[in-house]
Amino acid sequence: MMLFVRYQVEEFAWKKWGSPEDLDKEFFRREELKRQKKGKKFERGLKELRRRTREGIWQKRKDEQHEHDFGPILVDEEDEERIGRQRCKECGFEIEVEEL
Repeated sequence: MMLFVRYQVEEFAWKKWGSPEDLDKEFFRREELKRQKKGKKFERGLKELRRRTREGIWQKRKDEQHEHDFGPILVDEEDEERIGRQRCKECGFEIEVEEL
């Protein structure tokens, strides 16, 4: 592991970039790169979260679907048309059926 004294680092930076303005430009360029990388990482995470959420909603909807299991036909004896009702045992969905 190599350690550097601050003046050695400053001396190297002055040789490489020449002037304080160029050194500041390099500093701001690097800060902008950091900001862009953070933004990209955030966007990737957000995209992954959206994908997982979409898949979760699709799976949830798929799990909620079921085959209706209708009970016996309930007919109102006073009704002349003999229209009965059947109710699903699981979800309570009702349909009207005509008894022949």
